Amino acid sequence: MIDYIELVTTTPVDEPCAQVGMEDYMNQARLEARTYIAQLQRVYGAPPVGAHFKIIRCPHDFGTYLDIRFYYDDEDQRHVAYMDNIEQGCERWDEVALAELEKQGYCLLHS
Repeated sequence: MIDYIELVTTTPVDEPCAQVGMEDYMNQARLEARTYIAQLQRVYGAPPVGAHFKIIRCPHDFGTYLDIRFYYDDEDQRHVAYMDNIEQGCERWDEVALAELEKQGYCLLHS
């Protein structure tokens, strides 16, 4: 059966992230999320066929924020193993991610 997890972040755990209410939040958070998904795929490989990442909008009392959702088949052990890996995430941006963020003018890069 298709299920999903929300990563509850758009960045590696030890990196700052865009905050709801800050100027240009949606663009900065979307850039973070795309870059983080690409990094997760560099670290853990491409998701198994039929599993995928999606950037979602989450309404909240303080404004809408972005999150990363990973859809997988909970009856497919390849999907479950991949989900377990990405749930661990990454601690810091890697060199490729840092270069991409710099190129795109990410505002929290030198925080």
